[in-house]
Amino acid sequence: MPLCHGSMRSWHSAAIKGRTFIDDGLLELRLEVAGAVSAAFARPGQFHRLRVAPGQESMFAIASSPGATSFDYLIRRGAGVTEALASLPLGTTLEATAPEGPGFPLEAAQGHDLLLVCTGTALAPIRSVLGLVAAARADFGRITLVEGHRTPRQLPWRSELRALPGVEVHTVVTEAAPGWVGQVGFVQAIVPRVVTADTVAFLVGQREMTDDVRALLERAGLPRDRVFLNV
Repeated sequence: MPLCHGSMRSWHSAAIKGRTFIDDGLLELRLEVAGAVSAAFARPGQFHRLRVAPGQESMFAIASSPGATSFDYLIRRGAGVTEALASLPLGTTLEATAPEGPGFPLEAAQGHDLLLVCTGTALAPIRSVLGLVAAARADFGRITLVEGHRTPRQLPWRSELRALPGVEVHTVVTEAAPGWVGQVGFVQAIVPRVVTADTVAFLVGQREMTDDVRALLERAGLPRDRVFLNV
């Protein structure tokens, strides 16, 4: 992801508003952000930096849609900044930069079928897209989400995704668990079955996955200029 130099970066206050633990290592986080940060959020799929203390900062994709005054995130817990975000008390004030990055050009998908492919915490920027798509559902054709996760215990925003109007959701896990009746494997196996001749695709995830999916889409006849990443 493109970064700006520290001397050029402006920091604004943000407060921890809510937190939901999905699994031991995965959580949904909500921050109340300053007006300058919210106003600078221009496109779904953008990201920004969060700083919990001097020298302790990291980049996170925004899971809310432009126009939101509070920002949601999907965070995989670990050391440093992610551990702090998982454990600091609600109400704690930290700092955030304005959103950056190209995001996704939603206007390029209007009037077309929209295919969204993501893995793991990359569901966050795709959720940002879905919030806008759901509010303007008639502007798009078929909308398909293909999401990959490690286990059935790590499935964020389940009820919300199921309730999206006119969105076909395919969830695949790499490690099955007792009681799981969904798909097991990788998102690459789903993509050829759901791409159409009129598809515009938005991809987020590890480079290996996005490279594979781009190749699959090209093999299906999709022009390269209708496949987008958010970086």
